[in-house]
Amino acid sequence: MSKTLLWGGVAATTFVAYCIYFDYKRRSDPMYKQKLRERRRAERNKAKEEELDIPMPKSVDPQSIQKFFMDQVQTGEEKLGLGDYKGAVKHFASAVLHCGQGYQLLQILQSTMPPEAYKMFMEFLPKAQAKYSRQMMSKGAPKSKEAAAPAQAKAATERVIAEEAVD
Repeated sequence: MSKTLLWGGVAATTFVAYCIYFDYKRRSDPMYKQKLRERRRAERNKAKEEELDIPMPKSVDPQSIQKFFMDQVQTGEEKLGLGDYKGAVKHFASAVLHCGQGYQLLQILQSTMPPEAYKMFMEFLPKAQAKYSRQMMSKGAPKSKEAAAPAQAKAATERVIAEEAVD
């Protein structure tokens, strides 16, 4: 029994010594702090990108955009009912970006949403619009009038937000 205990102690001591040695070598690496900063920066950027990730419609024909809009409003209402304000804000922002009458939808949302959720929504909407614009620019300009509907809705929504900011 004492030999087993002795070998167990030797193994534990060897393991702890190896951990201390490995940690010392890792920390004394000249690139350690730089690698650590880069990894943390990448994690923060990924988290910010995921925060701004809003749903997008699969196609640009008017029927699919209308269905997408209704789905987003419904999902936003469900999440709002569950108390998930962040999720509701993402879906409502996506709906506003794809809505033809953004100003009317904003008025409806303001009257139906709790004040803290609406404030969160108004803070999130410009960020979502910027990301939406970047995505649309990377895909290229719409070629038909039907495909131009989301771009027109976005422009109308930007005017509404500017008007809201003035009020």
